[in-house]
Amino acid sequence: MENKDWTRWRVVIGAVLVMLILGTVYGYSIFWQPLSSEVFPEIVTEAEYAALSDTEESRRGYRVVADAAAAERERDRQQAYLKYAFSICILSFALVMVFAGRLQDLKGPRVPALIGACLMGGGFILAGFLDAPIIFYLAHSAFAGGVVVVLLMVTHAFLRSGGGSESLFVKYLPFGIVTGVAVAAVVLADEYVGALGEWDRVFLLWGTVGFLAGAGIGFAYVCPIAALVKWFPHHKGLMSGIAVAGFGMGAYLFKGDPYIVNIEWLKIPIPGAQGFMEMYGIRSLFVAHGLVCMAGIGIGAMLLKNPPGVAPAPGAPAESSWQETLKHPAFYIMWLMFFSGALAGLMVIGIVQPFVSERIAAGGIEAAEAAAIGTAAVGYLAIFNALGRIIWGLISDRIGRTTTFVVLFLVQAGVMFMLGHVSGAFALCAGAALVGFNFGGCLALFPPATSDIFGARNLGANYGWLFTSYGFAGVFGIVAGNAARLATGSYTAAFMLAGVLCLISAVLTLVLRAVTKPKSVAG
Repeated sequence: MENKDWTRWRVVIGAVLVMLILGTVYGYSIFWQPLSSEVFPEIVTEAEYAALSDTEESRRGYRVVADAAAAERERDRQQAYLKYAFSICILSFALVMVFAGRLQDLKGPRVPALIGACLMGGGFILAGFLDAPIIFYLAHSAFAGGVVVVLLMVTHAFLRSGGGSESLFVKYLPFGIVTGVAVAAVVLADEYVGALGEWDRVFLLWGTVGFLAGAGIGFAYVCPIAALVKWFPHHKGLMSGIAVAGFGMGAYLFKGDPYIVNIEWLKIPIPGAQGFMEMYGIRSLFVAHGLVCMAGIGIGAMLLKNPPGVAPAPGAPAESSWQETLKHPAFYIMWLMFFSGALAGLMVIGIVQPFVSERIAAGGIEAAEAAAIGTAAVGYLAIFNALGRIIWGLISDRIGRTTTFVVLFLVQAGVMFMLGHVSGAFALCAGAALVGFNFGGCLALFPPATSDIFGARNLGANYGWLFTSYGFAGVFGIVAGNAARLATGSYTAAFMLAGVLCLISAVLTLVLRAVTKPKSVAG
């Protein structure tokens, strides 16, 4: 007979392992600069272009702009296009969780987590072959397959809903749809693959490290949280914090240290993601990371399981189905609160490395040193992101979710108001760390708060619906940041907007308590 104590701690180990790898999504900001040279042609000014050799070969592969200011604007535009891969990843992550949460409730945590391992790993591996024509053909095929599925679902819904005997038209229509879409996919691939230049690669990145990786995270993310909340009903805040702390620490693998371990006398330097990328290139990093995702998440998934029964904590609320949850006003208040907290965090996470580097360089620091400080800020944000998940979760178990939410949103608002007006290395790194600390708290508090109000049995589906706010926040945060940057030359206006939304959410927390029964919300 399996020992129950060992089983639940095995689940903790599996949960942290899965989350650690999923959390590397927060390290995406180190990709943008090396990807620019892989995806876009080199930018040169007219004066630089005139100084090149007069041979036709030497003048190929450049984008010519008027002057240095125009070159900077063009680089910002390129970076903006690449950053949308992060937005797409976050949106895909959030939307897929709606279905993954329901699958987790029905099948347990292992099946969706294994699906997530394949999707996330596959997305990065495909991105590693950025210029291989076969990958573009596969992308067209995958898109065509998605169209077929949608069309067949529509056909089934409208032509077979009445029951009874089928006409030959209805019987053979699916074969016609499949044939038509397959032919269209081949024609489009022959027409456009390789003909769109840089946009081939941009679209591929959006579809792989964006959509596919995000879908993989969405399938796997809810599984550790739901399992731990069920195994530890009396310590939901703490255990949820421990689970998602791994997610916060994942970005640490993508921070600026060239080596995770570098013991010279043993001659066994182990490169981190940054060091691996510097040695072998970003494409090799994508392939290696894809293999790590498949193996690591797969192993962690096999350690997850639900307890034999969910033991409710004292004063636990009645269980709500996802349909009932969507009818409750508390859901929409929580959705807006989550949107504000996620917006502030994701906005900074998506741009922290170039933002800090630029602010430091503007103070007269050499570009290489400024870039190193920027990548260090990614690491500080990741560490404090993980710490915030545990600490805020533990605090909420002690003083109640309502009080904790109010304090968290007020602190995050203050940090966002401050961040756009500081320029020193210490202040910028401290600001990034505090944003990560508070953002981690949001990710730790909303799962137990959802369980407090709507119950633990259907937590996967209920939290999946709530998590859609995270996806929209990821898109809106990057769009707002890019718009502020292009319009004003800085991110300050976007940071101010995020701060105002956090202040509003502090007030919404009190409204949430008013519309829920006292026994339903801790504190």
